[in-house]
Amino acid sequence: MLESMPSSRVDLTVDEALQQSIGELGRGQRWRFCLASLGLVPAAMQTYVMYFVGVEPFRQGFWQCVEPADSICLSARKSIGHSACHLAPDVWDWTNRGQSIASEWDLVCGNAWKLHLVHAAFFAGCIIGVTTFAALSQHLGRKKVLGLSAILAGLSGLASAAAPAYWWYMGLRVCSGAAAASMTLAARALAIEPIGPTWRGMAGVASCFFTILGGLVTILIAFLVPSWRAVSFLAAVPCIMYPALLPSLYESSSWLLSVGRKGEAIAGLAAIASANKTHLPDLPLGNSTAARAEQKGMLVMLRHARLRKRLLIMLAVSACASQVYFGVSLSLQDMAGAVYVNQAAGFAIESAGCALALLVMTRLGCRVTVAYSILQGGTACLLCALTSGGLQRVWALAGRFGAASAVSLAQLYLAELLSSDVQHAALAAAAQASQLGAMAAPALMMLTQLPSAASVPFFVWGPTAVVAGLLLWLLPDTLGASIPTSVQVSPWH
Repeated sequence: MLESMPSSRVDLTVDEALQQSIGELGRGQRWRFCLASLGLVPAAMQTYVMYFVGVEPFRQGFWQCVEPADSICLSARKSIGHSACHLAPDVWDWTNRGQSIASEWDLVCGNAWKLHLVHAAFFAGCIIGVTTFAALSQHLGRKKVLGLSAILAGLSGLASAAAPAYWWYMGLRVCSGAAAASMTLAARALAIEPIGPTWRGMAGVASCFFTILGGLVTILIAFLVPSWRAVSFLAAVPCIMYPALLPSLYESSSWLLSVGRKGEAIAGLAAIASANKTHLPDLPLGNSTAARAEQKGMLVMLRHARLRKRLLIMLAVSACASQVYFGVSLSLQDMAGAVYVNQAAGFAIESAGCALALLVMTRLGCRVTVAYSILQGGTACLLCALTSGGLQRVWALAGRFGAASAVSLAQLYLAELLSSDVQHAALAAAAQASQLGAMAAPALMMLTQLPSAASVPFFVWGPTAVVAGLLLWLLPDTLGASIPTSVQVSPWH
């Protein structure tokens, strides 16, 4: 429960202005939400391009026997997995080396671990990007960071399409990961911050549909142009083009107030009010530089036992949910069926999961929704480890359904658990934990190259996600609760 407002106060915060006068989800906010969220599409394309540039060439049949009558070679072509690893190098050849980095740079058989390493390197870059965004956005603002990140993502994507060798490509993917992560956070901040607090959480979940759209566009490109260099090039072009939309976006009013640029903040809110056919409040906006100075860091949370428990549990949930999501998504390219069909089914399932999460969270709250979602994802991973073929693909899609819901809601629930003065530091830590979990997924997949270790990643992802889901029941239900302004006034702490 919040402290009562002092009678001497004669100014408003941005959220109070939105709630009392401007409107929380009017036409002005909806337009800016869509325009800013479009930045999530090219950022997602930089992430999801990994599903197609590194497609497993043996399973997809990208090789042929040199002698059409070679019975041993033909038998290998028809075997489960269609692998040519046990054949002599001179009895088979690639049908098209340019369809995958795995075939172009021979990242198969004993070198297959390098394919997973390059995916892990991308997420290592994402950790760098999340950390960089947290620093730069406080000094440059969300809009400039979004533009710079989009250009860097586009240039690194174009350069990766022309990479002459594997190690060059991996270095460029680190740059792409850093730019894509920063671009995602900046676009989401610009999309969500103008929306009133009543609708902000649902808007955050709804922004996931733009990420899914980026995945679907990537599938279409990969299907029409089956060359990893062409896919990389075409996926980078939207990043270069997106900054052209930035003049139509206003900078975050909250950030402008925090750096003392009050006139620009009022101008942005006035534009929203005009589109909503409302008006600015009669009371002036307060200067939030003091509120920015009052933001507390990680040490404050770690000193409080209850805050520490909530933070650590939610960091584990964020990491495990992301690990399951990217783990099963990357595993789909090694499972039965065409990679395009598998990934299209994955994004269809993911959109259904996000839609269901939107409906359930308003009735049962974030804790219950996140807990059941990650428990489903973990259970599905365990079932993947125990099955194969088409049934394994079904369980992988079920795991993606649950993990996508958990990923989309985890940070929202974390924000509801903490007071306003520690949210910034906590959400930054959660974003880093999420990327760390994503990096762990392909890193664990390198173990699949060991004998009889194909199911080891699922046996790691499943139990850790289940444990994280069970730990959520140690946290309070936030349905209908108000978010305290500070640790000192919170009855929870």
